[in-house]
Amino acid sequence: TEIHVRASCTRSPKEISRDIETALLTILDYKVDRKVISIAQINTEYEEKIGRVKFEGISMTSFENTINCEVSLDYEEDSYKVLEVGIKSANVKKNIVAKSTLKAVEKILGQDNVFDLLSVNVARHGDISYVNVLVTMVLNSHEEIMVGSSIIKDDINESIAKATLAAINRRILKTN
Repeated sequence: TEIHVRASCTRSPKEISRDIETALLTILDYKVDRKVISIAQINTEYEEKIGRVKFEGISMTSFENTINCEVSLDYEEDSYKVLEVGIKSANVKKNIVAKSTLKAVEKILGQDNVFDLLSVNVARHGDISYVNVLVTMVLNSHEEIMVGSSIIKDDINESIAKATLAAINRRILKTN
């Protein structure tokens, strides 16, 4: 008649409730009313959600066979910049923007090797062009694949960075 759960603050109560519903339905073939699920969230010593990371700017330069991408992000009124260098090709150019964005977020988190870029896809629907970015996050031995999108307005590189942030912004954690 009632389900009581104690959980960390890393996910919203709505997400946790939906996970419980899905688990009971798929494992036990039992449909539960979400109104009977009670979530008590506790703070843990090790993880805290961080505020929203915002896109600040991007600089792309090229010389001969290389391309330099510097992404600047804003978090709690501090600016975080990361410079990535790669070979000058169309595919690398798209990927280097997303990778620079992920490295800047890792700098904010104070952790290395949390994210890996799976793909950057540019698509079109009628007159609207947009970017989809797939990212893998591994944190505390837990792997999660996330997707983010952004409509391309003026600058495709800015849209790639914003799509990357859209993929990870709800899930990033800071380890104390």
